[in-house]
Amino acid sequence: MPSPFPGMDPYLEEPGIWPGFHNRFAGELCAELNGLLPAGYYADVEERAELGIVEEAGTSMRIVPDVLVVRRPAGFREDAGKVERVALATRPRREVSPHIELESLIEPIRHLFVEIREAARGHKLITVLEILSPSNKRPGPDRDAYEAKRREVLRSDANLIELDLLRGGRRVLTEPGLEATIARLEPLPAYLVLVNRAARRNSGAGAYHVYPVGRRESLPCIAVPLNEGEDEVPLDLQYAFDRTYDTGPYQRGAIDYAEPVPSPALDEEDAAWASELTRPWREPRAAAD
Repeated sequence: MPSPFPGMDPYLEEPGIWPGFHNRFAGELCAELNGLLPAGYYADVEERAELGIVEEAGTSMRIVPDVLVVRRPAGFREDAGKVERVALATRPRREVSPHIELESLIEPIRHLFVEIREAARGHKLITVLEILSPSNKRPGPDRDAYEAKRREVLRSDANLIELDLLRGGRRVLTEPGLEATIARLEPLPAYLVLVNRAARRNSGAGAYHVYPVGRRESLPCIAVPLNEGEDEVPLDLQYAFDRTYDTGPYQRGAIDYAEPVPSPALDEEDAAWASELTRPWREPRAAAD
């Protein structure tokens, strides 16, 4: 069964679900490209580590749940720390009180992205396809690292494709006027796909193809640039999304469509629309209960 939504599924934006979807989607995009690219080109999945840490209201927080290990000492009792205060102690205690040891396992998140290379030219990097993560769109070390990599790609002769399928956070738009131009689009897009062509980058004109996507729209079929003068490759993002959803755990209970859409919440009209779309996913569960 496909996703109940015609395009991006907002339930996938939940930070605990997103990393797994992100990496499956990257793998599906890579596989699709390898079936479309002309001879001499290939797509491969690369990875970098992200911390998932963002800075909000002057404090740092991790937006992806950590693994928490709880250790209780042998013989520990829930009531071991309760002491009847019947008399004043005559001397300080030297025996450490019973306690619980908590260990938070903070492991880096595997952030996958896709590269297209040309084998005959020493595996030269031709195009980078990035899928933004929640921590790329909020202040913190992951955004700083992504912006540094973005600047590096934009200074090179490689093309850059960015898929922003997250409604939360601030878009990564550093070019003068680009953010203001997108902010004036009506209706304001929920999602955004940017294609930056290296061949047009220095001219300043036509460097970007912008694909604005509404909440109720299918993901676009985009043109993937290769070397200048060569035919671009059409990549259907909705087809890759549907394949990712169908082969993942989402229709097997990984998403609870009985819950409201995670943050950022939908407005009243879109919430009613989403509730109607997800009704078939809720009714079987209600019948089972």
